[in-house]
Amino acid sequence: MIVELNANEYSKVTPLLSEEDKTNVALMSIVAGNNKGKIFVDDPDRPRTAMIWAIASIAFFVGDCRNSEFIPHLNSYMDRKIKQDSMEIIGGTWFTIAVADEAWDEALNEALTDYELHEGEDLVFEFAADRYSKLRQAQTETRFQITPLNAALLNDPANDFVLEDLSEFWNSTGDFMDKGFGYCVLKDGTVQSVCFSGYVYGNGHDLVVRTYEEAERQKGLGAAVTCAYLDHCVRNGLVPHWTTDEENEASMALANKCGFVLKEKSKVYELEF
Repeated sequence: MIVELNANEYSKVTPLLSEEDKTNVALMSIVAGNNKGKIFVDDPDRPRTAMIWAIASIAFFVGDCRNSEFIPHLNSYMDRKIKQDSMEIIGGTWFTIAVADEAWDEALNEALTDYELHEGEDLVFEFAADRYSKLRQAQTETRFQITPLNAALLNDPANDFVLEDLSEFWNSTGDFMDKGFGYCVLKDGTVQSVCFSGYVYGNGHDLVVRTYEEAERQKGLGAAVTCAYLDHCVRNGLVPHWTTDEENEASMALANKCGFVLKEKSKVYELEF
């Protein structure tokens, strides 16, 4: 049996988390109820296995990977429940799974028999403050109009696409304003590029960068707005985190340009509903 926990019950999965899990901002942001996500377990009272789903990006499996009350039901539950939720909440037809270790790798391959699992890698970058400081000192003053993301900008119909992006990570604009922050490049009052907190846990902020018009890409907007975001982190004692997939060369280049260094690579599976 697989059941969805109510948001006020998410802490029940805490005993299943490893020390490494507790350093994962996206995973912990869902457990803490900070960001948009869902948690599914075998037993709502005493869970032994859980799927922690950061809806905008990835799902994490924790606990007993051989749990007969969870694993054999995963295949049908994905089709009956997860597929529907994904399409209704974010319009997503692809689903990404973090592969914690070899045991979970084997369990997922045995369980998800109705799906073709496409193997890939997520790249996790660590912020190097000293390196960033040196890079920042060497930069010339930006020519772009950069401003913090505020309620007025987010509520402006001209920037609906930004609010749509935010809504994949946050349950409400109020939650974002309370727990996260962001900066954007403006042109004639319209957002051209943005960097905002996607997931937040403690002082850790997993950032998201977007440049919306293809014609405006590779012009330095993403770097300018990301540096404004990182300056805010440095001033306020926050720790920025950067994760991207192995095929996103632009994201990897921007991470390097903004003072991040590659920390580790982790295996993921992608499947299509």
